[in-house]
Amino acid sequence: MKKVIYINIFIIIIFSISSCSTREKLLILNWGEYINDEVVLLFEEEYNCDVIINIAESNELFYAKIKSGTTAYDLVVPSEYMVEKMVNNNLLQEINYELLPNYDPLNNPLMPGVKGIQSAMFEGNEKFAVPYFWGTFGLMYNKKIVGLEEAIISSGWQAFFEEEKVPKGTRVGMYNIPRFAYAAAMFYHHLSPNIQSNEMLILAERTLSMRKFSQWGTDTLKKGIASNNLDLAFVYTGDFLDTLYIKLAVDSNIENITFNIYIPQETIAFMDSLVIPKKARHVELAHKFINFFLKPENAYENASVVGYCTPLQLAYDHIVSYQGDDLWLRSWAYATKTYYPLPNPSDVVQYKGTPIANFNRNYLNEINTIVNNIKVNK
Repeated sequence: MKKVIYINIFIIIIFSISSCSTREKLLILNWGEYINDEVVLLFEEEYNCDVIINIAESNELFYAKIKSGTTAYDLVVPSEYMVEKMVNNNLLQEINYELLPNYDPLNNPLMPGVKGIQSAMFEGNEKFAVPYFWGTFGLMYNKKIVGLEEAIISSGWQAFFEEEKVPKGTRVGMYNIPRFAYAAAMFYHHLSPNIQSNEMLILAERTLSMRKFSQWGTDTLKKGIASNNLDLAFVYTGDFLDTLYIKLAVDSNIENITFNIYIPQETIAFMDSLVIPKKARHVELAHKFINFFLKPENAYENASVVGYCTPLQLAYDHIVSYQGDDLWLRSWAYATKTYYPLPNPSDVVQYKGTPIANFNRNYLNEINTIVNNIKVNK
């Protein structure tokens, strides 16, 4: 559902506004299919305003749009490492929590995983960013390939990078963002995805060259596995769930699903947040929007069409507690409990994975060059 790529990089998904309208307009930059339009309409009705949502396909495009200042966005939804970069470059303003009565850690608590990711991000991130959705990456695979599931569960990243660990002819896809590919290479060596050195660049290049990837893609990866055109890929867990929900809507029997995902302990943990750019023109309305989506009922409805995990414990509890006869709600509860399980209170780490940190531009350029060379020489 998230990270959907359109023919045009930016499109407007809510755009029926008269040029003579006097209603206040809230301009948002978001990922594709990453919000429930019906909840947006409820917000528009309650606050007598119009919400315009532009779409971007990557954090890097978010940054470029905000830095250019050509369009004065009121809200943006970047991931943790891009929030850090935006803060470092003085592109964001602090959140005024006095305008967010629904941000209530006692009566409306954040999920343990969200709090864990916040604690691992840069110091002071809570001043600038309010959690929107969060989750992990995993290894999505084709269950039809005999022996593949066993290989992935027993060998994890070794099965992803070492051809001899999986059945012959296994078609493998890598997420087509160099920073994510670098992280995967680090996980293979049981290293943090956030270390930077010339030695690590050499190690990443050698590791990524080990496997001849059948495809470098984004949403095409999940679709390829679901259609039996790919066998193994590094994807967002939410992208896997998006595909799962589509299949379950046709056939509610989980046993008939031909794909699954394995989420290693060493993987990317991410959190997308609502932030307000320095040049925002409708700051008060932006806070009202954030507060509206922090209401547990609205967070629940929003999560129902997105596929990623709500940051609010009350909304999560509502999802997983369903025991009625509605097949969709039962499937949603099952998937949420299975792939976003609550940690044990005694666990030292309350979530799987490691949040991505911001890298300096030169190091990112080095990673991009490595990945581009590998793709050319595959």
